[in-house]
Amino acid sequence: MNSLFELDEQLIKLQFEASSREEVTTYLAGRLEAGGYIKSSFLPAVLEREKTYPTGLPLAAFGVAIPHTDPEHVNKPAISVATLKEPVIFHKMGSPDETVQAKIVFVLAISEPSKQLVMLEKLMTLFRKEEVMTKLSYMTSYEEAVDVLQQELNQ
Repeated sequence: MNSLFELDEQLIKLQFEASSREEVTTYLAGRLEAGGYIKSSFLPAVLEREKTYPTGLPLAAFGVAIPHTDPEHVNKPAISVATLKEPVIFHKMGSPDETVQAKIVFVLAISEPSKQLVMLEKLMTLFRKEEVMTKLSYMTSYEEAVDVLQQELNQ
């Protein structure tokens, strides 16, 4: 664990077969809730926020999504991550009429508003590393995925 968030193998799902953004978001929120990171109000709040403020981001190789919601729904900070066998559609951040084929989804449980910008900056730095993101998208080792994410997000 670092000072910004918790990330462990229980919060990661590799090569997940999801058919929709709701399915993958629900699954990852379930992992967070099982670990005590979020309140039961988190998932409905994330799904509702995603309708108004979508979080899909097109990258060079493929899209990602970063669903999140307000800190009042979070007990302690964490990130839950899924790589997807086949991308699912998220609406594009800043352009909700456009869609993004997301291959990796990061559900963010941010407990302090002041740390949201720091976490988002770290994620954006990671997203610019096309080679690392592509490698991550094909990983099958949970230990390796945690190591890569911890290394990249703790810089």
